[in-house]
Amino acid sequence: MNNINDLIRQCPDDIAPQTAPGVWDVALNMIDINKGNLLVAGAGRGGLSWILNQAGYNVTSLDLHPEHFNVPELQCEQSDLNESLAFNHELFDAVIAIEVFEHLENPWHFLREAMRVLKPGGDLIFSTPNVESLVSRISYFRNGLLPYFKEESFVGCYHVTPIFSWAVQRCCQTTNAKLIDIQYSRIDWPRSDDVPRYDGNQGLRRWLLDKLPLNRLSGEIACYKLRKTIKEPEISIGTHLA
Repeated sequence: MNNINDLIRQCPDDIAPQTAPGVWDVALNMIDINKGNLLVAGAGRGGLSWILNQAGYNVTSLDLHPEHFNVPELQCEQSDLNESLAFNHELFDAVIAIEVFEHLENPWHFLREAMRVLKPGGDLIFSTPNVESLVSRISYFRNGLLPYFKEESFVGCYHVTPIFSWAVQRCCQTTNAKLIDIQYSRIDWPRSDDVPRYDGNQGLRRWLLDKLPLNRLSGEIACYKLRKTIKEPEISIGTHLA
């Protein structure tokens, strides 16, 4: 994956990132295998699939709206990620889902399905708005709303499920997954219309923000890496202790 950052920059304009700046860079650099079968879940216009295919991976792409997929040399199958995946067990070396979880009504079912189709030792890498940032905490304190989960984001792109790190960790306990790492894209927050700021990573404001420590309290988008283990689930779904 040494050339991954170059490939991101070379991505054609009609399939270039529509996510907050820096998300693809962080998430794709969390992949630590050099070849294998990769599932891109929520492929969108196809930019991620194109990059990974160019990098030498065997790519399978899924999306709720495959008609938006715009990479002629690749295929994208229709799939509602709230439902079960139409794949056999232990088929993929990695599953990539960038800016997907917050759109799902049943993200924990998808997480368990990703573990099912991963080979042992395979990774699920996904990104989602960081709802544990200081900006998110202040917003919730002021008006009970989280950035990227206001009415504009619900109507505009169906952001329905905020993802907290503690919830990811607890879901891991219900399946054979282990939380390996959380990284963050950059320090920023959405504009008043609840969409990312596209400033080209330039200017005094960006220079000042980049001088601050990047962590759970400052990061805009959280990128998770979960690894499939051979352990049995620690918690049974729906268990009520007597």
